[in-house]
Amino acid sequence: MKKRDFLEQKEQFILEEKFNEKAGKTLVHYRHIIETFIDFLPDDKEITKKDIIDYKNELLTKHKPSTISNYITVANKYIKYVEIIEKNGEFDLEEFKKHKSKLTVKNIKIQQKSSLDEVLEPEEFKRMLRIAKKSKQMDMYYIMKIIAYTGIRINELNYFTVESIRSNYIEVRNKGKIRKIILRNDLKKELIKYCKENNIVSGLIFNGKKEDVMMHQTTIWKRLRKIAGMCRGIKLEKVHAHSFRHLFAMKFINEGGNIAELADILGHASVDTTRIYVRSTDYQKRKRLEKMRY
Repeated sequence: MKKRDFLEQKEQFILEEKFNEKAGKTLVHYRHIIETFIDFLPDDKEITKKDIIDYKNELLTKHKPSTISNYITVANKYIKYVEIIEKNGEFDLEEFKKHKSKLTVKNIKIQQKSSLDEVLEPEEFKRMLRIAKKSKQMDMYYIMKIIAYTGIRINELNYFTVESIRSNYIEVRNKGKIRKIILRNDLKKELIKYCKENNIVSGLIFNGKKEDVMMHQTTIWKRLRKIAGMCRGIKLEKVHAHSFRHLFAMKFINEGGNIAELADILGHASVDTTRIYVRSTDYQKRKRLEKMRY
């Protein structure tokens, strides 16, 4: 195969992934990886295993391990896809699963960390809540409480409406999956009261500048980091997309929940993903060790 063969199948591959119900951001990410991969390939010659290895080595000089692994996974998948199309003239999923390519390369091995870095501690979470309330940022106050008491992803705030919070179970659709968010009674009552006090009578609870459009995720994280900055001693690096979900996961396990239940709540297809969320920080490990007595 030559570079032009990879160019010709790019749009069809993206369409195939769209039919597989990949999220919009994932499709954009796939397109970027495939385009950088094709750009690297030499012109007007048969593509060899050495060319793919050279691509892998190029990645090793530019990206961190997790990014490299992701790029190689997508590139290998695309290579197999193009080979199937070249062979059959159309895509066959069953043949794709069995197909062994001579061009694909081994992925890199990433050693899993035994500890988490830069994750909020419960005491820090409480301080952020106090500062949010003191500074009258009640929308941020309740956004923090929702994530820390339900474990939702930030984009799933879109499902928190005046209508949906009247139930203890909120149905969400994310990454092609449907699951129920469990809303505890005290938080449910607080949110209903918040809506009444702010004259939010229907639709989204956390609107952005436009009505019926959720507050942008970037805006939320900027405001939360600003609140963290008002709390002495909290690193801004601790306020990120997964810190509150990690906080929830650790609390759930410490309260006696099991990993399978947590996987269901967080919306993970595999408990292997969930285990990442229940790793403790070095600081938490040290605190436990210091409590040990013989």
